[in-house]
Amino acid sequence: MRKYGFLFGSLLCLFLLSGCFLTELPGESPAAIAASAGDGSIRYAVTEDDWFSCMTIHLPERKGKNAVPAVVIFPGGGYGVLAMEKEGRAYASFFNSHGIAAVVVKYPLGSILGHFRRHPDMLNTALESIRLLRKNAVALHIDPARVGVMGSSAGGHLAGMCAVYGKKGKTRPDFAILCYPVVSMKEDAHAGSRRNLLGAEPSEELLIAASLELQIRKDLPPFFVWHTREDQVVNVSNSERLIAALKKANVPHRAVIYEHGPHGMGLLTESQQKRYPETAQWKTELLSFLRERGVLEK
Repeated sequence: MRKYGFLFGSLLCLFLLSGCFLTELPGESPAAIAASAGDGSIRYAVTEDDWFSCMTIHLPERKGKNAVPAVVIFPGGGYGVLAMEKEGRAYASFFNSHGIAAVVVKYPLGSILGHFRRHPDMLNTALESIRLLRKNAVALHIDPARVGVMGSSAGGHLAGMCAVYGKKGKTRPDFAILCYPVVSMKEDAHAGSRRNLLGAEPSEELLIAASLELQIRKDLPPFFVWHTREDQVVNVSNSERLIAALKKANVPHRAVIYEHGPHGMGLLTESQQKRYPETAQWKTELLSFLRERGVLEK
């Protein structure tokens, strides 16, 4: 009996800790948001009726009066957990160091940690995050015409969904960065991501709608995609299918498939950079892509 009590207590703690407490509501004035944003210590609820999801704003050091580009970041974790540090805050610091604002989003999950939410809750939260950022762009000194999305693994899938389903001029990003992404919900799908996102028995219609490679069309924003052939978690065929679809639809993109490296490397640790020097160049490729697309100055 004591064992079950401990288990119940542990689950209850996980349930409670999975919420975004001490957040500001999205109705907070732009001036108040701008005054407290920057160090990543203030979280903002994405919607007033969802206490689980929130966004954290990281602003770069201001140099001059020009507005800066921004990236909305969706950490990975198979739609069951969130790698907030490695695939969230670490990316934010990287972008800040290059003069780019970053917003790390804690979005709904399909596990007990996320209270068993399902599609389209994840997508709706992601799109609302983009809308809120653009709404407050002036106060945050962000250029609303240079707002992109980034995601790793399942977060990459969510970033791609934003590019596909976002409304132009409102919630559609201006560019999308996908790192070793989950792409297909049909062929070589990551089973955990599909289950957490769509449930145990999704319809064929839902599988098609959530498979990025089947939703690519010519009017989409530019994509940056990278993956490794040694990835044993999300098969590289996911990115290969996406790249083929982007080429067929003539969507501007830069894709890099590296030979070596495991899944989930993020920016790569110091030891990983020494072991996989070629793969570590993905950051250089990304910055080149951003300059090429006019997000960063050449």
